[in-house]
Amino acid sequence: MVQRLIAFFGADGTGKTTHADLLVAYFQSHNVKVRKVWIRSPHTLAYIVSVFFEKINFCRLVTNPFGKKKKYPAVHLNRLLRFFWSLLEFLSVIPVILIRIYIPLLFGYTVVAERYVADTIVTIAYYINDLGFLKSLTARILLCFIPENTLLIHLDSDYSTLLMRRSSRVEAQDFIEFQRKGYNQIGDMLKVTLIDTSNINIEQTFSRILDKLELNKVGQR
Repeated sequence: MVQRLIAFFGADGTGKTTHADLLVAYFQSHNVKVRKVWIRSPHTLAYIVSVFFEKINFCRLVTNPFGKKKKYPAVHLNRLLRFFWSLLEFLSVIPVILIRIYIPLLFGYTVVAERYVADTIVTIAYYINDLGFLKSLTARILLCFIPENTLLIHLDSDYSTLLMRRSSRVEAQDFIEFQRKGYNQIGDMLKVTLIDTSNINIEQTFSRILDKLELNKVGQR
């Protein structure tokens, strides 16, 4: 039985793109209909509002070790803004999930999600600066959009390794550490085994992913 949805999550630079591409190629080599998707905040309405906030300079600046700055909507300032942003993101991402995930599944595709709802939840939490969001009703509803037979793959890596891999493109350390805490919490909630890619190469990581894929297939029989 072919796994229908494989969803990666983890901090930027841990290897999600590389291994999602490798997994797609693996499925294609086995004549499996496969579709790769990427879902992460902000989406549609939330993206439009974020652009507007940037235009009016309603943002907070985050700087990486190379001095590169990134703007985030300042929706962390009070409870009303936090609620507004989380609701807006929720309403924005649901149509994306239905179109990019559930329609391909309905048509018999195996879907490899480089990012999925875990990334959306952690990104919302970062925007509103509240890891408590992970236990909110909104987050719990979003997690319900993970089908029961999904294989979740949590990739992790320490910041020094991410700095070496991404160089000037690396995200700010506080952003990465926030992500890692969030992903670890979600991994614990969903009982997902993580793969730390800090000290293993691409081939070793992908071998572990294939092992998890095979174990999950066995568990479904």
